[in-house]
Amino acid sequence: MGFSTNAFLFIFLLGTLVLYVPVRLIAPKLSVYVLLAASLVFYSWADVSALPVLGIIILVNYIAGLAVGSMRGDRKKLSGILLAAVIVFNVALRIYFKYAKFILGISFMSLSAISYQVDVFRGKVKAEKDFFRYALYLSFFVKIVEGPIARYADIERQLKLPEFSSERFAEGVRRFSVGLGKKVLLADQIGVIAHDILSLTNTSPALSWLGIISFTLQLYLDFSGYTDMAIGLGKMFGFDFKENFNNPYTAVSLTDFWRRWHISLSSFLRDYVYIPIGGSRSGITYVNLFVTFLIAGFWHGATWNYIVWGAWNGLILCIERFFGKHTSVKLPDTLRHLITLFVIVIGWVFFYFEDLSAGMAFLPTLFGIGTTGNSGFTLRWFLSERNVVVLFMSVLASTSLFDFFGEKMREKRIWDLGYLAILAVSILVVMSSTFQTFLYFKY
Repeated sequence: MGFSTNAFLFIFLLGTLVLYVPVRLIAPKLSVYVLLAASLVFYSWADVSALPVLGIIILVNYIAGLAVGSMRGDRKKLSGILLAAVIVFNVALRIYFKYAKFILGISFMSLSAISYQVDVFRGKVKAEKDFFRYALYLSFFVKIVEGPIARYADIERQLKLPEFSSERFAEGVRRFSVGLGKKVLLADQIGVIAHDILSLTNTSPALSWLGIISFTLQLYLDFSGYTDMAIGLGKMFGFDFKENFNNPYTAVSLTDFWRRWHISLSSFLRDYVYIPIGGSRSGITYVNLFVTFLIAGFWHGATWNYIVWGAWNGLILCIERFFGKHTSVKLPDTLRHLITLFVIVIGWVFFYFEDLSAGMAFLPTLFGIGTTGNSGFTLRWFLSERNVVVLFMSVLASTSLFDFFGEKMREKRIWDLGYLAILAVSILVVMSSTFQTFLYFKY
């Protein structure tokens, strides 16, 4: 049940709000139980047979957290062994259920569980003793499908008592409206262009570039749109989740891009993979960096296209680090930006084509190699007035100008009508079209 479906908007979300708001106002201590119950219903809606798996994940990590947190002094070694065991448990479950039987939210749930266990071991947080709060932390429907990866320390206080208010609720509705608009008005529309072009054979270089750039925009708008909706829903229920995107396509280096793209995953990789294996403190910094992104590729999927995607990112990041340390040459920001976009787009080729051979066959077409350009379609065919408008708005929504306009709209309440208009139009589109799943749902 995606956030941009009739079932979610008109049945699940409305029903949850009808129950949650009066409980939060009259008996606030019970609000956590309402959200937990709603999360279990959300999970069951996708696959009720997966509920026992969810229960096992929650129970094992809850008990392990208490055990890891209780061990001090000379028992620290035993605590480390237990930590390693529970990490292996979470990773193994994630790998098994991703390929044997897809389980909703297994990836983001496992990462949240691992970050919690490590933080308890490091003494950054105390183990949660309340089972129901911990259960909500792992299973909260707002973030279970595509994140963001919320660390326990960031929402610990709100798990005890969500910080609900009319102002937060209104801001949540605004943010949800923007995310829904990104998804159904832009991402789903430009996704049609991307799919139609990238499904062709013998395309011209111009068509190939239009196709992969369309996918590049679709992926960002789809994923950041989901994040906007998740953050908005969190605010509506009294939770604050950290930002997950910061205009990544305005980056001037791949390093800068990874500070802006899927920030919760980037920071997870830094704190729980890169630094533990040695980070920049060891003599094999480049190896550590490359291995980290190989793991990132494997996390997205155990197929060669994702491994190549991870290796591509790791290689470019190593090259950037090397030249940053050993040269003083400074390229103009505009040129750096264009080079970075080129690197990003090439990487997304392997994200789109899950068959590595298909991706490798597509790459040369971007440069006019090995293709006749005779697919039966021309660039003009795809650049209709409607598509040009969608492309322009998608580019605009991927820049800082989009945030600038959003800030201006929030300055005056009259602009709330604009948010309501976006919400209304988006809902009309949802009601009249076939649901297109979120691209990042499968990861």
